[in-house]
Amino acid sequence: MMLGACAGSGYYMRHTLVKAKKHDLVDVRKVIPGISIELRYALADNLTKRRLYPVNMPCLLRSSTAEKLKMAHQKLQRQGYAIRVWDAWRPPEVQIMLDDIGGHTGLFLSLDSGWSRHCGGISVDATMLNRDGEEVRMPTRFDEDLEHAKPDYTGDDPEVRQNLAIFQKAMREAGFAVLSTEWWHFDDTSYLYSPQPVVFGWELNIHPL
Repeated sequence: MMLGACAGSGYYMRHTLVKAKKHDLVDVRKVIPGISIELRYALADNLTKRRLYPVNMPCLLRSSTAEKLKMAHQKLQRQGYAIRVWDAWRPPEVQIMLDDIGGHTGLFLSLDSGWSRHCGGISVDATMLNRDGEEVRMPTRFDEDLEHAKPDYTGDDPEVRQNLAIFQKAMREAGFAVLSTEWWHFDDTSYLYSPQPVVFGWELNIHPL
C-alpha cells in the first residue's frame, strides 16, 4: 500500500498546500528556491524497494524548521556546497508501513515509542552536494548499514570525515541536533521536548491507495 493523491496533480498540490498551511507546514521548495529535493520514499530506491509516496509528494516542514534548513543551506552555499533533502514531513500512514517492513532493522522508531518527529514536520533527512550538484561521499547511503551510519564517524577516510564535519557544523549552527544513530537525520532543537502534533496524510488530501 502506498499513498496517493485524491485528485489530479495540480488540484492535489494546491489543496494539499492550503491544508498544510493550517498545520504550519510549508513547501520547502518555496522557502528555499533551488534546493535539491529527492524524496526517497517517492522512489523505489529505498529500503522497502517500492514507492510509498506519490510521485508529486510535496516536501513539507514546519515553517520555523524550514527557516533553519534555509540557514544551513545558505551556510553551505557560501562554502561551495548545498543540501539535498531525502525526507521531511512523513505521513504517519507511511511510518506504520516502514515499521511493518523495516522495524527489525532498527532504522525506524517503533510505534510503541510514539511517532517519528518526521510525522510532525520537525525532522529532516538530508545529505550534502558539491559544486557540481553531486552527492559527496558520506559514511553510508540513505537508510543503510546502521552499524556504520552513526554521525560520529570512526572510519579511516579523511574525505568522508571532512564532508561529515562540514555538513554537521552547518546543521548544528542552524539549530538542528544530529540523531545519534543516523548521520543523515536531523531534529529541530526547538521541538526536542515539545514536538508538534503529528499530521496525518488524510488531513492534507493524501490518502492510502
